[in-house]
Amino acid sequence: MNSIDLITKYLPEALDKVYVADSKSAILRNGLKLTNVRFVGAGKVKIPKMYVDGLGDYHRVNDGITGVDYVHYQQGEADGYKKGNTNVSWEEFILKYDRGRQFQIDSMDMEETAGLLAQVLPEFMRTRVVPESDAICFSTIAGKCNTALGNFVKETIAPNTIMSNLYGAFEWLSNHEVPDDSQIIFVSPATMKLIRETDELYKRLDQVDYRENDVTFTIKTFEGRPIIEVPNSRFMTNMVTNGNGYQPTTDSAIINYLVVAKNAVLPIVKLQTFKIFDPAVVQDFDGYKVDFRIYHDVIIPDNKVLGAYVSVSEADANDVVNILSLNSVAGKATNSFIVKNYWTTPNGLWGTLVRSQTAFTLGQKTPISGTVIATPLDSEVVDATNTGAYFALLDGEENVVALTPEKVTYNKKTN
Repeated sequence: MNSIDLITKYLPEALDKVYVADSKSAILRNGLKLTNVRFVGAGKVKIPKMYVDGLGDYHRVNDGITGVDYVHYQQGEADGYKKGNTNVSWEEFILKYDRGRQFQIDSMDMEETAGLLAQVLPEFMRTRVVPESDAICFSTIAGKCNTALGNFVKETIAPNTIMSNLYGAFEWLSNHEVPDDSQIIFVSPATMKLIRETDELYKRLDQVDYRENDVTFTIKTFEGRPIIEVPNSRFMTNMVTNGNGYQPTTDSAIINYLVVAKNAVLPIVKLQTFKIFDPAVVQDFDGYKVDFRIYHDVIIPDNKVLGAYVSVSEADANDVVNILSLNSVAGKATNSFIVKNYWTTPNGLWGTLVRSQTAFTLGQKTPISGTVIATPLDSEVVDATNTGAYFALLDGEENVVALTPEKVTYNKKTN
């Protein structure tokens, strides 16, 4: 068995373990079951919704049927039971997210970096697929909640209110018949910080072991409910996918916390596959091609909408995610600077570094020309006119994937 055969055989299980270990929403995969899900055509699924009548009065059977019992007797209910109805309808959904990526690995890179082929997809899963899947999941749940129902609130939380905030969510869910033991709490880092700083609340946290697909990890619980911290970059109300990942919309806000019944959410993956092509079949260059595709969505049936409660902050998601930071040092020539490093939130975004005197817009196609200037790392740049600039990262299609919210002042040589 060659190396590609071995990778193809064992990598699917490894990728699933990566997903479970790194995903914040993986715990929801054990909720609503796929048993009765019907796949219809290429991109549709049908989910059953059931309605049953409630209890009615039981009427005893006897020889002297009179009055109201006689009416029931005439209606064919002399056996004592009131007839009820069971209604099953099917709600149809269209899967929204058909995503994929191809990677090319040169033969020399494979020769010089042992195991590179087997490392690409796990790294891609951990840093790209998992964060995007989490962001889709949480934004979908938040999008189903609304103010009119009472399960969407915008609020500023504080140490003296966080416990009351959470109990308010529990009360709302309990009033809508959501069992305590089915509820899961997801919180932002800022909310988790408040929980840790609130002694009365923090001392009530317990720890339990959670296991899925041979992966065991420890999670905190609050009054029996798992509580899971989610990075801001995955925890926003509205997001859209793009050609190189995902981003918040202009009206997106950071979620404070989300309490959801695990049986209210149905993460559906219709297809997750990868293919590896070796140099013998790759015609356009000397190396390997790796194709990855995932066709999925997160579905919340209409009769499960009351199984979630979301608290949203006043913070604009665009102010805290897809942010670019960098540092520069003075060059040797007068009015020159050198960008040494950059960092992104979330971590791991990369692309072509550019600068401009005009602010960039996230997701906007921005060709490198005119006032948009490529600014490579470790290259001396002379700018005698300006003291700073806006910076951005452009992906391979020249779309902005990260940006500096404000102008960055150059650390440049002045004489």
